[in-house]
Amino acid sequence: MKPTIIDHPFHVIKLDYVSEAPLSALEQEAIEKYVELHNGSQAYKDVLTRLHTYYTGTDKILQQCQGLVNNLQNEYLLLTPMLHYLQEGGPLTDTEIESIDESERVCYDTQPLLTQLHNFNHTYDAYIDGLRAAEQEYATVAKQQEQLEQLFDVFDDNYFSPIIKDYKNMEIDICTLDENFDDFRGAFCELIDFVDKMYEARAAFLDQHVQLHNKIVELDKDIVALFAAINGDEPASSN
Repeated sequence: MKPTIIDHPFHVIKLDYVSEAPLSALEQEAIEKYVELHNGSQAYKDVLTRLHTYYTGTDKILQQCQGLVNNLQNEYLLLTPMLHYLQEGGPLTDTEIESIDESERVCYDTQPLLTQLHNFNHTYDAYIDGLRAAEQEYATVAKQQEQLEQLFDVFDDNYFSPIIKDYKNMEIDICTLDENFDDFRGAFCELIDFVDKMYEARAAFLDQHVQLHNKIVELDKDIVALFAAINGDEPASSN
């Protein structure tokens, strides 16, 4: 029989045969399971590659979010003096404002803050959607690896080892089978090493994400308190 050569994207499958005789049922099923194991490995590699690409490629949107948070904070700071007047008995009247030198007037216009808040929410929502999708896929990584390792054991126990032991009655050349399976396991070990790189990339990303998140949480408290004071929902307090 002509050699079986499958140019699989994860690892090339190449098996030789000892004669022209047909394959046994065990050998036919072994090849099918071998291809399925390659398919599962490639699918796992695709997941890891997507996650690694995401975690190492978020610098731009993180910087955008950070810049928008800074803009938002600047607009908030322009409004914070208003809290003093609210604490002292409410905002000044138009006549009182007109009597103050323009350079000393407190900003009462909340529209710039609302505009920056809208811009931030639009970008941050898109960022969070991407993060949520990545983390949902990340949650499957350990289970996928465990399942693949179990499938390797099953293939070894149910197909590879029986064919090797009964090689005299098999048509698959055990030398090429052993060599190809060994190469395959080597490729899978390299994939496991790549898992560690993905974990490292995620850890570095999370450090930046947590810093951004903490800053957003604190600023959100301040802005909520400011508008609550403006609306008279609760006693104004400065932070």
